Formats: sequence, C-alpha cells, structure tokens
Amino acid sequence: PIPIRILIPMHLEGTLGAFLSSAVLAASLLSADEYYASIDKSATDDDLKGQLHDLINPHTVYSYDEVWDCFETVDKNLPQYPCDANASHIPDVYSTYCWSTEKVSGGECGNYKQEGDCFNREHLWPKSWFGGFDQGKNAQTDLFELWPSDGYVNGLRSSLPFGNVDPDTVTYESSNGCRIGTCSSPDYSGKCFEPTDLFKGDFARSYFYLATAYWNEWDCCDTDAVNGSDIKPWMEKELRTWHANDPVDESEIARNEDIYAEWQHNRNPFIDYPEWVDQISDF
Repeated sequence: PIPIRILIPMHLEGTLGAFLSSAVLAASLLSADEYYASIDKSATDDDLKGQLHDLINPHTVYSYDEVWDCFETVDKNLPQYPCDANASHIPDVYSTYCWSTEKVSGGECGNYKQEGDCFNREHLWPKSWFGGFDQGKNAQTDLFELWPSDGYVNGLRSSLPFGNVDPDTVTYESSNGCRIGTCSSPDYSGKCFEPTDLFKGDFARSYFYLATAYWNEWDCCDTDAVNGSDIKPWMEKELRTWHANDPVDESEIARNEDIYAEWQHNRNPFIDYPEWVDQISDF
C-alpha cells in the first residue's frame, strides 16, 4: 500500500479527525498475503517459528480495562452470535449465556455464585503460567489470549490445563458442555478442563499463537502443561488433535480480521495458514 499522511486542521479535530485517522489506518492495512510476505512459507520448526515470532509479537497493546471495549466488537464474531434478541450482547465460550458488555447485572464480573451471574476476561493460557499479570510481556491483554467467559465456570477452571476428560470422572459440566475431570491422556493423570467441541480448534490455534508470539519472552513457569512458552508434549498432542478435528471456520477468520484491522494490527498465522501447525514439530 502507498503511505498516506493527512494533516487535520485544528477546527476539524474531534469526530471528523477520528474518522479520517481511521480511514488512513484502513488504507494502510496489508492484505493477509502482504502481511506474511517476509515469511519463507517452506520453512519448518524453529526457523518458521522464529520468523513468525518476529512478525506477530509486535502489536498495538491495550489496557486491561480497554479490553472490555474490544470485546464489544471482536466477540460479535463468535459463532453463536447473535445469542439473543439484543444485538449488543456477546456470546460466552464456557456457557450458553449471553452478555451485556456494560457493568450491570448479567454483564461484566463482579461477583458470581453460579453460571449466568456475569462474565469476565478469560486468559486461555492462565496468567499464573507466565508468572502473573505483570509478567505477561503484553500477553495479559492480548486479544488472542482473552475470551469472554462465564465467571463461575472460569473460576472452576482456574489454571487447569486443557485436555480431554475421562467421561467417567466428570465433576462439573457447564451448560454448553465444558467439562472438568481427570485427563484421559496416557501421559498425564491430573485434572483437566475440556472446552466444548465448538471451540477446541479455536483454542488450540490460540495456544499455538501464544507459544509463537511469546516464544522465549516469558521467564516463568514450569507447570504440568507448559514450561515458559513451551507447551508440554502431552497437551500439545491433544491440541494438535483439536486443531485437526475442528478446522478454521468463517467466524474464526472474521475474529482474526477484526483483531488485525480494528485493534491489535497483528494476526494469528495458524488461522491464516493452518498447515503451518504441521510445519512446526514442537510448540
């Protein structure tokens, strides 16, 4: 694209200025092909992972409070939208509930005692795994990391790793089918959180994004599921299966485009090029 610079006279600042600034940004955005022009698409393993890290790690960063505003548009791209008669409401990823994005009853948490009380900003990769909120190196407010989730279910999940749950061990099942119980993986016998099938591939690709965007950025932590930005083999195997069984769909593409065009100005390469997951043998 051709760089454009527009000087806005003082008397036109404000609404018109904001509009023109948005127009300039839109004109400067790259197509997906242009965005990845520097990537050697035949590269593999750490070579490809390193190239992608350098491309996607830089992004526009928002405060934790500003994420609420991002949710208002980004998460209207979730597949359950519209989730009720109110077009301003957004769907939930851990329950069947539908949320107002205002701080009112049935909106942002708040206190919760049961499903449906309120929603919050779920860190798919628990923030304790990278040492806490302030140690995230900008992952803590990354829109590929944060998803609207029922506060009660999110609280039950806590920092449990993602995995398939043995159906005979389920201790909780949410209204949309998320389950907590003993992992069925032969390589891990602890408790897992299994999301509903609708989001398994989406969440897997978010994990691959995070493991790439923040590769060697975090100083912490060695857990049952990850070590720093490295996903441990037992969970990576589960995530690869989810990626294969729940391929990229139109709603995921739309969410990726919205995050790029309107907010962070970076992309999830594993949505744009799902085959790159197979070209990287170790996340």
